[in-house]
Amino acid sequence: DNEGWQAELRRYLKDVPVDISRDTDIVEYWQDNCLVYPTLGHIALDVLPCQASSVPCERLFSASKQTADDHRSRLGAKMFEQLQVMKFAWHDKITDLAAINSQHVEQVSIEQFQEFLREDCDFEGWDNDDLFVDDLDAEL
Repeated sequence: DNEGWQAELRRYLKDVPVDISRDTDIVEYWQDNCLVYPTLGHIALDVLPCQASSVPCERLFSASKQTADDHRSRLGAKMFEQLQVMKFAWHDKITDLAAINSQHVEQVSIEQFQEFLREDCDFEGWDNDDLFVDDLDAEL
């Protein structure tokens, strides 16, 4: 029986299945009915197993804007693809040092830094080249 896809679709729409419910595994349904509706079954089995939204895939594309910036615009398609695959594959294995360091907050006192500022002001003239030359002349 080699009917066209249009006739097969009309036959499917006319023969509304009664055993379909909200809990029906639709992929299993099309596997079971692939012989009854061969064209629709092949289309359904090609499309249904694909996720409508794949979070890892979306993350990969979102992360690509970090790789494809102005500084890396000459990478080329092959190198860009390799970088993206490596970033995705290694993402969970890379230690986030910034997150670790942010857990260790050091408490400092403002008095200590005020003392550093006073010492800097006292030694401000030491960076002046004229003072250095004068010191050398005095030693000679």
